[in-house]
Amino acid sequence: MASVLTTTKHSWQIDKGALGRPFSSSTLLKSLPQPAAAIAMLLPINRILQVLRTIGTHRLLLGDCLLCRQSSQTHPLICDECQADLPRIPFPCPYCAFPLAEPGIRCGACLQQPPAWDRLRVLADYETPYRQLIHRLKYQRHPECAVLLARLFSASLEQDERPEALLPVPLHWWRQWRRGYNQAAELAHAIGRLQHIPVDSHCLQRIRATPAQARLNKQQRQKNLREAFTLHPISYRHVAVVDDVVTTGATAEQLTLRLKAAGVERVEIWAICRTLRHRS
Repeated sequence: MASVLTTTKHSWQIDKGALGRPFSSSTLLKSLPQPAAAIAMLLPINRILQVLRTIGTHRLLLGDCLLCRQSSQTHPLICDECQADLPRIPFPCPYCAFPLAEPGIRCGACLQQPPAWDRLRVLADYETPYRQLIHRLKYQRHPECAVLLARLFSASLEQDERPEALLPVPLHWWRQWRRGYNQAAELAHAIGRLQHIPVDSHCLQRIRATPAQARLNKQQRQKNLREAFTLHPISYRHVAVVDDVVTTGATAEQLTLRLKAAGVERVEIWAICRTLRHRS
């Protein structure tokens, strides 16, 4: 099987040809252990995906590392070498996840102008290999990447007070229909299973189809998101909004303000990655 990412110590090399190819049914079968493959051969591909989501992809895809395609030794979906080389933020600011020199303090920017939310939890900056995994999850229909990202994120969580519910950032129905699923919901459900936290996918709704935000700055995103979301009646006091990447913080801010206006006392933002641009 062609490699997607190959690793050397403290470096990542990307096979762009393999990265751009989505899983075919034959590739999916090869990645499954023998008992699962035998069952999968009897099912059409759409039923295979339904089965994977029903019983948990992490229980079936126990063989190859999603990054280098070598055999995983002790962790599902990732080999020991790749996991050891994953970038992390050792001492993040609790409000923006900016890297700091020591734990338990806020960065200067958040001391001067705290964000609307009460806590931002991320795995790392938006860099390799997270960038490639998120891209495959969002644009190449690889929901198995959400399982690995959720497990890595879940392992990074501190053992403190847990939110009552996870709220995935919603997609407009048209974009979700075209993509096939909401990547934030895939992440939320995978994290929820690991942390035993219920997921509420109906609380937040995107009612206006907004242009893609990848190339917009914070001010443009704020304008783009006006009146884009609606909130159904809720009774939560503590929630976590789940997304793949926090870029400028405009989406997180809009949703936090709506949730707090509805009576939610504590809003956390849980995301796989962040970028430096959301501090501008």
